[in-house]
Amino acid sequence: MSSLFNEFSKTYERFQQQFPHHPLNAELRHRILRGRFPSNQWLRAQIKRMKEIMAPLWLSS
Repeated sequence: MSSLFNEFSKTYERFQQQFPHHPLNAELRHRILRGRFPSNQWLRAQIKRMKEIMAPLWLSS
């Protein structure tokens, strides 16, 4: 779990730097600050979501 959370943290940090005003930032921040630790499934889904936004399919070869 800690490695998954570390991956989420690193991805979230890069995402915030690339897209500081993206609505997903506020959504993720709100979800994390609610006080409950996120599940593995939620972490994986958000990592995938952020990576898709940072590197869309049409830009990959």
